[in-house]
Amino acid sequence: MTDKNVTFVSVAAATIIVPQAAGSNAPEVYLIGAGLLIATYDGARWRFSAESAALKAGEKEQNLLLWLSDRLPMANTVIGWNIDNRIVPALINAAAHADPTIAQHFMLRLSRALRNNVVDLAIDRSAAVEPGIADEVRTAPSMAPDVLLECWGKGQLDTLRADLRAEALGTWLAFVRQGKAPGMAAEQATRDWMHRRCSIQSVKNGPGKA
Repeated sequence: MTDKNVTFVSVAAATIIVPQAAGSNAPEVYLIGAGLLIATYDGARWRFSAESAALKAGEKEQNLLLWLSDRLPMANTVIGWNIDNRIVPALINAAAHADPTIAQHFMLRLSRALRNNVVDLAIDRSAAVEPGIADEVRTAPSMAPDVLLECWGKGQLDTLRADLRAEALGTWLAFVRQGKAPGMAAEQATRDWMHRRCSIQSVKNGPGKA
């Protein structure tokens, strides 16, 4: 990130509650997925990327931490819905059960990402009263606890990955619609990018396409 660039990271996470067996030291709250929307403004134009990952049953949380470590940039602002009480604690809990080397590497990346501004839209109640913003950050049906547990158990993760990306994107749109990125035309740039992305996906999935 250069001095000219401004980078925003919107984070989404999916967790489930796993009943603990007697004598088990496995985590009760299990991190099974994460989504990122990264928006960078260089003073003239926006660049966006959206990615997500999810774990299958039996897969270690540390695999998700490795994925995040490779992607979390040094951000000017990190955004999330209930980031203080749900997302960051879930990440720290996962690190507590990871291989020490992986945990240390991840915590360094996380602390670097969080060292500047952190915006929790669940705390900023103005998000709930702005028209349309509640719809942007509404939790997708697959993110409901019982559905999450079923998808995780059956390995049905494509919908979960898509919804994690959608939640990260919705949180970012809620943030910019509150005027948190003034003078940058962020919402229109985001929607233009979404349109281009959908158009590319439609071409890929069109008749006769593999």
